[in-house]
Amino acid sequence: MNNLVLASSSTEAASLEDARTRLAEAAGTVRTLGSNLVSAAANPAGGELAATDQGALVDFAEKELLPLAAALAAAFQSADSSVASIKVIASLAASHNTRLVSTTKELEVQESPVKMVHAGGALQEAVTVFVDQASELVLPALAQNPAVTLSELLPTRTSATAAESAAPAQGGCACGGHDEPGLSELDTRVIPHAIRHATIFGALEGLTTGRGILLVANHNPLPLLAQLEQRAAGKFTVDYVENGPELWKLSMVRN
Repeated sequence: MNNLVLASSSTEAASLEDARTRLAEAAGTVRTLGSNLVSAAANPAGGELAATDQGALVDFAEKELLPLAAALAAAFQSADSSVASIKVIASLAASHNTRLVSTTKELEVQESPVKMVHAGGALQEAVTVFVDQASELVLPALAQNPAVTLSELLPTRTSATAAESAAPAQGGCACGGHDEPGLSELDTRVIPHAIRHATIFGALEGLTTGRGILLVANHNPLPLLAQLEQRAAGKFTVDYVENGPELWKLSMVRN
């Protein structure tokens, strides 16, 4: 897809890609925070740990996801609602905003680990659909609208990272089923190439000290590791669990 054709200007085309990257990072962070919650709930001492991870997921949703969804929905107020396609997309953006608010509130009020996990899964599902449709439908529609400036539309990121808003991990992952104990698997082969690195960085952003992911790739991700060193030098310990020639698996743990 040629974003220069979709966008009203080259500046908006660049802003469109920046916005898509931000959404992909948010989806990656939610994935990690959700995995943290599942792991904590499965821990014998899961009540307190799950509550901490529940709070981290709700906090990230309230500070990053909900403002994004609200901004996208509100942006259509200046659009021409007489155009059928715009009317449909405006309705779509509004419905995503409503669903994200609802699922976040539902997660926030849960008190048992089992119900936290269920509500967290519902939030993750809502985020996945929101990010996909916002990236492919909502943002391009806004980028075509001369009355909208994407670079000014999206809210400012919060200063605290998702990992910093949660307490350090205690006891590692207890969920089992992974090739590497204590690590949640992230298979990069199923992530679209255009948002792959953003999704991975978002997933890493959601890790607290001592927690990690098992990155699975069909090539040696040296460019990714170089980017990680530039973005977060010394913050992660990376070890090769499997080093080709057909599959690469890397343990990536936050220090």
